[in-house]
Amino acid sequence: MSTRFRRENGPLPSSSERRVLVDNFPGLMRAVESLSGWIAASAAAKLPTMTVEHLFTQALGLVSPWNVVSCDLDPVAKSLVLVIDFERGARFADPASGVLCPVHDTVQRSWEHLRFFEHRTTIHARVPRIKTPSDSVTTVEVPWARPHGGFTLLMEAFLLAMAKVLPVAEVARLTAVSEDRIWRLIRTRVDEAWQQTDWSSLERLGVDETSTRKGHKYGTVFLQIEGKETERGRGGSKAARLLFFTPGKDMETFTQFAAELERRGVPAAQINEIALDMSRAFIAGAGEHFPNAQLCFDRFHVMKLCGEALDQIRKEVAAQSGGLPRGSMWALRGNTENLKEEQRQLREQICKEHSRIARGLSIKEFLADTWNYKLREDAEEHFMSVVSWCSRSRMKPFVKLGQTLRRHIDGILGYFKNYTTSAAIEAVNGLLQLARRRARGYRTFRNFQAIAYWIAGDLDIQTRSAVTH
Repeated sequence: MSTRFRRENGPLPSSSERRVLVDNFPGLMRAVESLSGWIAASAAAKLPTMTVEHLFTQALGLVSPWNVVSCDLDPVAKSLVLVIDFERGARFADPASGVLCPVHDTVQRSWEHLRFFEHRTTIHARVPRIKTPSDSVTTVEVPWARPHGGFTLLMEAFLLAMAKVLPVAEVARLTAVSEDRIWRLIRTRVDEAWQQTDWSSLERLGVDETSTRKGHKYGTVFLQIEGKETERGRGGSKAARLLFFTPGKDMETFTQFAAELERRGVPAAQINEIALDMSRAFIAGAGEHFPNAQLCFDRFHVMKLCGEALDQIRKEVAAQSGGLPRGSMWALRGNTENLKEEQRQLREQICKEHSRIARGLSIKEFLADTWNYKLREDAEEHFMSVVSWCSRSRMKPFVKLGQTLRRHIDGILGYFKNYTTSAAIEAVNGLLQLARRRARGYRTFRNFQAIAYWIAGDLDIQTRSAVTH
């Protein structure tokens, strides 16, 4: 077969491409530089043209019966086309039985490979189909690419490595590969890895809502909380693994998660604790599908409710008294020890002048002491005192708060089972929102879901060992 090979010196890959290559594929740059040296040496020594094909065969790591039979470098189009073929009379193993079978026919396939310096590289090959002992015709799996993939294994690994640290739009710009092709690759590989994740150790579940795009669009994340605390503030759960991400924030999200649990063979009774906020939909979903699990409402959400009640009192007092000093809102929020000196002084002044605010602030501080106890029994006694104080406060926002606290007492005190907080859940949520902002949003939920599983799901995305160096 005739060979055409035209050579042109060109610049090295861009700094960003070279950095990703060096970081993720330490031998790759050495292989490319060696290949460049071989080609230069062959040209200088005026070796036979077949040496070029032989060098590319070695550089791609091909072994019998595969070899490069043609290469066409076009400096004007900045492209390199490599044609791979198999030896005449070659036999290929049946994937099921391992029996070597003769070639029945072939189909033409193409794959995009890593750039050869600034030249876009494409591999063409006749892929054999064999007739197996079971009398079926099967396409042979080539060693440099996955079935039905448009990239070589090394190109896949390169794109995935870049996409994990850069927005897909930026990866597309750097590699001249369309965003749709990159997203299709990400979704395929992430879904394969997610389907294989092991949920058998799931006992503690975290549930939270997260924004998926502008316009009050939300999704619900289900996470496995790992690690058990021995006492408050020590050995706390700092790690969570994203298991399931679905659009919406209603009761139906629990139905979908329960169905996925059943598909994976994990019994619902195995889950003994669920950390969540006081959303009615979440509580109803957890009660229906996981009736034996201990609900745990994080103290952050409880204190948020108390803070909202205090804020309502502040607004009422401000309206009745003709306004409060500038900065009052921030002076009344947070713990005293975290305030600046002028904010502490302003808080004291407001409490002296307005007894309703002073009483509301005292209830809030008294409620915060609930989580300073080590034993649930002691905390429950203190907590019931808070509820009683709210009921007798004659302040409508706090009376309503007391009713809410009484209604959710079991979930609030569920904290003392494992001293579970939302720290790990919020950490995962932060990762997802950082990815969403970095990408300036995702056009579809499926794309956001794929990135979420990838960065927070502890997935093992197998970039199969390519035959290429």
